[in-house]
Amino acid sequence: MIEGLIWASLGTLGFGFIFNANKNKFVYIFLGGFLNYLIYALTYKFSNNVFLSSFLCAAMTYIYSVIMARVSKCPSVIYVLTGLIPIVPGSYLFYTMHNIVLGNNALAKQYAMTTTEVILGIASGIALFSVLFHLYKDIKNKH
Repeated sequence: MIEGLIWASLGTLGFGFIFNANKNKFVYIFLGGFLNYLIYALTYKFSNNVFLSSFLCAAMTYIYSVIMARVSKCPSVIYVLTGLIPIVPGSYLFYTMHNIVLGNNALAKQYAMTTTEVILGIASGIALFSVLFHLYKDIKNKH
């Protein structure tokens, strides 16, 4: 798990470079990747459920992004985009396509289902917490 945390954090930081993030934001980006993978790894270890792990990970990434956007006075999108990198289901998608090409339809279907679960978990986590944040902001502004 320690190795995964290091690689996830460095991968996130690498995408910070690719997205041309401001250099003084790299510590926050690195920390976002670290927290993202930590939540995913712990949730998956105890639940063995990729949807739940992806959902909680995406929710944490959104919350972290909103907080860091206010702290660092920059748009939250840089933290969301880089923070979600460790859980993008690239390997599952690769193995789905690989098994389709090899004709292993049962295995391809299994990988496709896992890919879909991860994607839906990410989308659900971001969507739900985005809506909750905006509702909170609207209620706060009315009072």
